[in-house]
Amino acid sequence: MKINGVLFVEIYVGMAKMVAWWHQMALGFTLKGIRESKGKYGDEITYWLQSGDANILITSALDPAAHDVISFVDRHGNSIKRFGIEVDSINSTYDFLKKSSAILTSGIVEEEVGDEYSARINIKLFDDNEISFVERKNCVAPFAGFNNIEHSFSQNFIKNIDHLASVVRINEADFWNQYLSNILNLQLVQTIGEEFFANLLSGMKMFVLNSSIGKFSKVIVEPLPEKEKKSQVDVFLNSHFGNGIQHLAFEVDDLIQTVELLKSKGVIFTKVPEKYYIDLEKEAPELPIEMLRKANILCEKDEDKILLQVFTEPIGDRPTLFYEFIQRVNSYKGFGATNVKQLFKALENHLNND
Repeated sequence: MKINGVLFVEIYVGMAKMVAWWHQMALGFTLKGIRESKGKYGDEITYWLQSGDANILITSALDPAAHDVISFVDRHGNSIKRFGIEVDSINSTYDFLKKSSAILTSGIVEEEVGDEYSARINIKLFDDNEISFVERKNCVAPFAGFNNIEHSFSQNFIKNIDHLASVVRINEADFWNQYLSNILNLQLVQTIGEEFFANLLSGMKMFVLNSSIGKFSKVIVEPLPEKEKKSQVDVFLNSHFGNGIQHLAFEVDDLIQTVELLKSKGVIFTKVPEKYYIDLEKEAPELPIEMLRKANILCEKDEDKILLQVFTEPIGDRPTLFYEFIQRVNSYKGFGATNVKQLFKALENHLNND
């Protein structure tokens, strides 16, 4: 089964109109369409936003009967419910999923609106998450039934969805790695664990999975139980009340310029301790350290290849879902493992000096 990247990411929220508006005004997404539909239990509304090849769906309940949406938001806050992958044939995908021991949460659901046709199958992921496999014909939107919006503010500096990162409980990562590898034909390409965070008071395990036949990357992390201090991984699990998709990474062409623009719109980024940039300057003095410091950007360098990363504060009230913006210079392939370690070290030094 070929994977052509992430077709969409769907976020369940309490008030879709307001969250969609924030994505437009703060992040430059274009509102492309709105869909009112009868969900599994009750009426729902979904706003379709697009920037580059990134499609975000913002969904909320329109009536109390839609308790699957309402209970998800009650438990997890504004959080990602599912991501979608486009397939060529829904019937062959259904057969493949059954043979691959996927946990089906729906059968084939077909929708036809005018000349638009879409068919979807959902499978279980983590506690309350899902993966949606979608076959489309004559659909501009991720699936059929959206009323197109002709005029909308947009800036569209986001290129695509680079990867999704999830947090699971202790000893669950191996299970989900195998589950996703079987279903999506992914390969484990990078692992960091206990030895990577030796002599630090906090840390985590991180696993990176890639598709060899399409553009798709998935990161799964879990806590390290023997560490003295809780990390942001532990914080997510506690505040999210279980496993889930922790952050979504968007690729951009110019990260420094992007951060300046987003800051002008009120987007707040995670503060990086000064020690991180002191160490970075010693290792790579040729980099524009002051510009990186001002923008709170992390930088990982491999000869002429560079990875630039920046993280927003959580987009909701809970310290759970947040966004990452990433720039890959000269086709950098990694996911910032060294950045992660250096940031953990810098944070501990910062806390010890307070």
